[in-house]
Amino acid sequence: MGSEMCIRDRLNNAISEIIRWQTPLSHMRRTVINDTHIGEQAVKKGDKIVMWYYSGNRDERMFENADSIDITRANARNNISFGFGMHRCLGMRLAEMQMRVLWQEIMTRWQRIEIVGDVTRVESNFINGYESMPVRIVA
Repeated sequence: MGSEMCIRDRLNNAISEIIRWQTPLSHMRRTVINDTHIGEQAVKKGDKIVMWYYSGNRDERMFENADSIDITRANARNNISFGFGMHRCLGMRLAEMQMRVLWQEIMTRWQRIEIVGDVTRVESNFINGYESMPVRIVA
């Protein structure tokens, strides 16, 4: 029961951390519209550049012990899973709300959910998802 209260108390932060750790999209590509520099790298108009969400969300300079999930992570909300700035996903808050409701219902109804078979990932270099994940729900 103690760990359940811990998760309930930190649900919003836990959702941000889950989104950071399990980034929904792998990357996003953009076309450079003006000659410029990104850091010390020159990029020219028409060049294609890619932002790798995985890389940004697992950057050890930003997230200590970045490959681990930590629902107490102070800066979990600083993830880039939904993009950044003017390219931020319009559905971001809706997705967070859906996850909050889902986790509230899971914690109300069940004691735990266990993975009981082989997990099959979606074969995509763009979507980070699951094709199948057999589970057992313990009431």
